[in-house]
Amino acid sequence: MTNVIRFVLVLLAFVAAVSGVVWTTASSERQAAKRDAHERQTADAMLSAFLARESALRGYAESGRVSFLESFQHATASLGDAFDRARAGVDGGDAEEAAAIDEQARLADRWAVVANDVITRIRGGKQDTAESTLIRNDLTIRFQRATTDLLNSIEAESAAAYRRSIERAVLLIVLLGAVFAGAGGLLLYRLRRSDELRRDTESAFHASQREFTETLQVTENEAEAHALVKRHLERSLTDARIVVLNRNNSQNRLEAATPVDPAGALGRKLIDSSPKSCLAVRLARTHEQTQGDEPLLACALCADEQRTTCVPSLVGGEVIGSVLVAHDDPLTPRDRDRIHESVGQAAPVLANLRNLAIAEIRAATDALTGLPNARALRDNLVRMIAQASRSGLHLSAILCDLDHFKEINDVYGHEKGDEALAAASAVLRGALRESDLAGRYGGEEFLILLPDTPLEGAMMLAEKLRTGIELVDVPGVDRKITASFGVASFPADAPDGTALVRTADRALYAAKASGRNCVVGSTEMLAGTTAA
Repeated sequence: MTNVIRFVLVLLAFVAAVSGVVWTTASSERQAAKRDAHERQTADAMLSAFLARESALRGYAESGRVSFLESFQHATASLGDAFDRARAGVDGGDAEEAAAIDEQARLADRWAVVANDVITRIRGGKQDTAESTLIRNDLTIRFQRATTDLLNSIEAESAAAYRRSIERAVLLIVLLGAVFAGAGGLLLYRLRRSDELRRDTESAFHASQREFTETLQVTENEAEAHALVKRHLERSLTDARIVVLNRNNSQNRLEAATPVDPAGALGRKLIDSSPKSCLAVRLARTHEQTQGDEPLLACALCADEQRTTCVPSLVGGEVIGSVLVAHDDPLTPRDRDRIHESVGQAAPVLANLRNLAIAEIRAATDALTGLPNARALRDNLVRMIAQASRSGLHLSAILCDLDHFKEINDVYGHEKGDEALAAASAVLRGALRESDLAGRYGGEEFLILLPDTPLEGAMMLAEKLRTGIELVDVPGVDRKITASFGVASFPADAPDGTALVRTADRALYAAKASGRNCVVGSTEMLAGTTAA
């Protein structure tokens, strides 16, 4: 914005202020004129009611008809109402008006006393006296004079109010001119500073978002990207608590992708939650919720937080998760922009990382058994040998082969053979530790890698596995499923991974030569070879 425009704005503000003063003055004049007319009307009403009472009393005195008393009572009530209106319309500073009204009230009261005496005399059968008539006439003339004094006081007060209004308007215009003349420079300075601060804020915002985007592009997996989203938003938003939620389509579950206190309210709710538990995921749009509100559809996950803003991660119209922001204070428009822009930038990266991870898992997984395939086993063997070498610990390998598997395929069909392989793999998975690794090495062979396990421990596990497989029952197969096992250990039996598997394979060959359905370790194999 240029300085010329800023000055124009100041000038417009000055014109608007002056216009406001003029309008206020005119409005005040209209109100004063309206009040003046009301007060004059009230004064005329008081005089009319007073004269009506006198006229009614004379009619009653001359004719004695009761109807004149009714007119008398009606005029008395009208006079009382007029007095009430007159007193209500008098400001605290209108002393002359108040005095004139009080004088009228005093004269009206005196006239009422005389009038009541006249009515009493006539009801008693007597006539109105000339003295009473003279007194009433005198009071009527004095009431008329008091009314004139009241009208003069109203006119004087109206003129004084008009003069004060004009003087006040002139003074305000002069003061406004001085204020705007002095404020022009200050306004320009503040506008300049505001522009500088806005540019600095915009620059900081875009720099932060650019850093986030650049860092996001080099994340290696979903976990790292989720943690980056959490750190970025918590660094950018004051006193905000961020939880990244991930939609697990295969299990139809909603999981916390960043750390959550399992004993906390959100942690407990996520134990058995589904994607529909989160309204942002369910509705595919941002959901905001505040405690105390009663929306038609509330989010159960957000119920225990003061305020929450949950933004879904959308990729190609599909919701892959959401980012839950808990905050005690309302978000600013800049905070909302930050959240939406960050989630929007992260969503396609997270989708790509997820697809890449799925592809890698599929490439390393045997489709039939769900176990790692031969390629994954070889890759992990290299890693585990390196770890065992650094730590000086044992790494044992068990090579397992189902006995007479070709006969099962030939006699019962390949479908039953696949069922036997799947059942055997389930036995392997169920008996291993979390650190152990079992995979399909090829055909009906399985390779099991046991870190930090000497040969004796591996032999015991192999025997346990042999017994477990022997108990496998495949529907439609009326023969026992058995397996043979060969066991070797690094570094005692082999200097590297290839030699370790080769030694275990030779032990497996020895187990098959010994009649199958047995376990042979490298020590037994070497002893048998020496004896031969």
